[in-house]
Amino acid sequence: MTTPQTEGARERRDLVLVAARRLFGERGYAAVTIREIAAEAGVSPALVMKVGGSKEQLFALAAPTEPVPLDPDVPLAGLGELLVRRMVDRRASEAAEPWLRALTLLHSAPDPAAARRDFRERFLGRFPQEGEAGRHTDEVACLLVGLAAGLRSLRLLEPGSTDEEALVREYGAFVQLALDRMDRMAGSTP
Repeated sequence: MTTPQTEGARERRDLVLVAARRLFGERGYAAVTIREIAAEAGVSPALVMKVGGSKEQLFALAAPTEPVPLDPDVPLAGLGELLVRRMVDRRASEAAEPWLRALTLLHSAPDPAAARRDFRERFLGRFPQEGEAGRHTDEVACLLVGLAAGLRSLRLLEPGSTDEEALVREYGAFVQLALDRMDRMAGSTP
């Protein structure tokens, strides 16, 4: 049963996590303080510590939950275009780009090896991780990270200066090529 007190506590927790997610994503783990998170969230540093327990635990709790996981039933055919479409749509809506933010979070994580494992599980968990098929999974990730950096950091292929449907179709074909090779290497049928 939700009471006004538990609802208020949940709202404050969410404020802290949103602030921490934004600050860690923008500046990295080492450059952010508990006091800055508290100020951003409009709460006390003690409440931030209550939510997180420690800065390291808060970092783990605030890790972005994007990208929204794909339904496991989404077929591999056409997935390249779907992944690129989602990225282009996030740019259009000015939503955070998880593929790009992952770079900042990985480099500044208190435990980089754990952050890399989390990245692989969250972003690539649907795909093979070992052998030749795993190499093609890594190619898919590199293609998407590169596109994210080009679209967001370098501001290439800006809306209005490029045909976004052609971008989705053409870049999606590159991603699909790696997905199809991964699928063949994994021994499954397309």
